[in-house]
Amino acid sequence: MNLLFANDQRGAYPASWYAATATPLAPFAPLLGARRADVCIIGGGYTGLSAALHLAQRGLDVVLLETHRVGFGASGRNGGQVGSGQRLEQVNKKGNESRPKKERMANIKKNSAFFQQNACMG
Repeated sequence: MNLLFANDQRGAYPASWYAATATPLAPFAPLLGARRADVCIIGGGYTGLSAALHLAQRGLDVVLLETHRVGFGASGRNGGQVGSGQRLEQVNKKGNESRPKKERMANIKKNSAFFQQNACMG
């Protein structure tokens, strides 16, 4: 079993607010045979799409390859993380951040995890 696709319907976005509210694009034609380009980008997530757009705007011939749908993988599956540090106990460590700021960040992290588990999963 391929765990990347175990919960997904082939060619469709996973169930999410985005999938429920976005106007879907028609599927893009598959790449058949040989194709020449200045740059080939593998992956249609945020980074791949941004790279393809910026290179094309500079006049390069760009081909972007994506196995599923644009934004299908990690770029389309926001986990609601807040980069407040590795562990909550960092609030008590000395450093260049003030204790109140560390506590605020820890609360944001806790609250976003609660929101993700209770409000986004319906």
